[in-house]
Formats: sequence, C-alpha cells, structure tokens
Amino acid sequence: MKSILRYVLVAHTIFLFTQSALAGEFLSGTDGVVKFHEWTAWAIVGICAVQIAVAGLALRSGSASLWLLIGSVLVLLAEVLQTGTGYGRFLRVHLPLGVVLFGAVSWQLVSQFRKR
Repeated sequence: MKSILRYVLVAHTIFLFTQSALAGEFLSGTDGVVKFHEWTAWAIVGICAVQIAVAGLALRSGSASLWLLIGSVLVLLAEVLQTGTGYGRFLRVHLPLGVVLFGAVSWQLVSQFRKR
C-alpha cells in the first residue's frame, strides 16, 4: 500500500507543478492554456480524493500516519478553494494558495520517502 501511496503523491506533485507552468504561460500572454489549466485543476482535485482513499487504507495497514490523512483532507479543501478562486479570478488568493499547495504536497511526498 505504501508504494501505491507514493505513486499517487508523485502524480499529485507532478500535476501541481504542471499547473504552475500553465499559469506562467497564461500570465505571460498565452491565452490558449487556460482550458488546460482548468482541466488540470479538476484532475488535481480527483487525484487528491484518490490520495485520501489510499492514505486511509495505508493508515489501516500501518504504512501511513494519521497526520498524512488529515493533511490530505486539508489539501483537498484548499484545492477546492483554489479552484473556486481561479474561476472567480481572485488572483491575490489564487496564486499564493497555489504555492502553499505545491509546498504541502511536496512535503507529503518527501515524508513518504524518508526512512523512519
């Protein structure tokens, strides 16, 4: 179960990194990437839901901590807020929250590869 959780966390991190690249393209003047940015946002919310399920199973098997499960739920809530602020064009919240989300999920990823 731990290896599945690692794969999900890697995918989640890659999708979040892709979002920042798409946002950078959009902010530099390329309008065509907005749809991809939107689709990727919904994929990220879906990946996070999968992450919560896998983290719950990993917690039951002893290969993940309760903090990872709690953190995953909080990340999902933040990603839903992130999606809403994107649609509402509240960039003063949207951009910093994206940075925080990338840092949080990256930290979760690193924590699963550290030796205990």
